Amino acid sequence: MSEELCANFSKKVQEIAKAPKYRGAIFQIEADEKGLALVDVKEASLKVYLMIDPECDKILETRFFTYGGPIFTALADTFCKKIQMVTVEEACAITAESIERELRDTPDVPAFDATVPELKQMNTLIQRILEAYPEKKATAILVREKMERIKYRTQTAEGRAEADAEWNALTKPQKIEKIEAWLHQSVRGMLQGDGGDLEVLDLTEDNRLKIRYQGACAGCGSAMGGTLFYIEDELKNNVYYNLIVEPEDPLDNIAPNPNLPGLDDNNPPASLF
Repeated sequence: MSEELCANFSKKVQEIAKAPKYRGAIFQIEADEKGLALVDVKEASLKVYLMIDPECDKILETRFFTYGGPIFTALADTFCKKIQMVTVEEACAITAESIERELRDTPDVPAFDATVPELKQMNTLIQRILEAYPEKKATAILVREKMERIKYRTQTAEGRAEADAEWNALTKPQKIEKIEAWLHQSVRGMLQGDGGDLEVLDLTEDNRLKIRYQGACAGCGSAMGGTLFYIEDELKNNVYYNLIVEPEDPLDNIAPNPNLPGLDDNNPPASLF
């Protein structure tokens, strides 16, 4: 910030712009894991993130990000601080003009020029929070209910007993059909988007799912790591908690070369002598 620019702002604005406390982001996966609603709205170069408890509409966590300079930074950081642990309705009753007054060094000297566009843009952003929240709240409640069902079915004795009874009542083709349906719904689109896919080969021992990676997945290192974990986790949570996913070993399809001598403990290769 140049000295000439600084002269146009209050010291409070300058201090916040140098070291904002609420700069950052909140991701949807964080909200889903906690059963909370995430409202993320943008106006001009400012984006604000609010993590909200859908049961009481209270804002539990806030973050913002902007490329808009000291005014947006000061407005957003102060707004994020003010709305901690208040309801969405209370937060959206705040105006950019009231924030500007808090940013003044003395009551009669504006924190910055009152004609700056950031004031109007901040008010628009606050209104967008109020408009976006009802849909985000409804989605969060559904996700929370789903997570509670998953926890019951996978982590409690009663839920596991119910899951076992339902799973054991299915025939093997019905189990594979159920697995295929969920793979199609939640997994294949992700794999195909990266040029890959998978094929279900067999279900053995009632819970060991043998799969074969196809396309780009067949040669991808994450297919045996993160991707495999995601597939197994999806199936455990949504099909049967005791499923184990086992990718086919690519070497299983390679026929032995009769021209190469076999190895055993009594006949080690010459290089070992």
